Amino acid sequence: MVPRKEVLKLKASSGKAKLAGIGLCLTGVFVMPFYAGPALSPVNHHHAFAHTLIPSQSSSQMTWIKGTFLLVLSCIVWSLWMIMQTRMLKEYPNKMLLSVTQCLFRILQFLLVAVVAERDFSKWTIQLDISFLAIIYSVLS
Repeated sequence: MVPRKEVLKLKASSGKAKLAGIGLCLTGVFVMPFYAGPALSPVNHHHAFAHTLIPSQSSSQMTWIKGTFLLVLSCIVWSLWMIMQTRMLKEYPNKMLLSVTQCLFRILQFLLVAVVAERDFSKWTIQLDISFLAIIYSVLS
């Protein structure tokens, strides 16, 4: 709507739905940094998710603001990727090549995150337990 690529017709039900969606998203964006409820403890007790014993209030507030900024930035980058993908498909109509390229970049990104999160390569071995089933499930789905 801002770059005038989409029309908002307030009398149509689709226009009302768009406006409600925009309002809901903006409400979520403004609620996130100001939420002051209890901190959620992660299910995974990995050392990468370890917290300090008692964080100060200003540090905790700064973390919420930084997290909200990163969340909004992630959404913006993802939407820009979708727009770029649409433009690429108009010029290069090979959908399979675009999908393979996207998967390769995802693998590189996940590999980088994995190396940062777990530097002990002995823990990278696949065990025959629920984690192996999770890998099989994600491959088949």
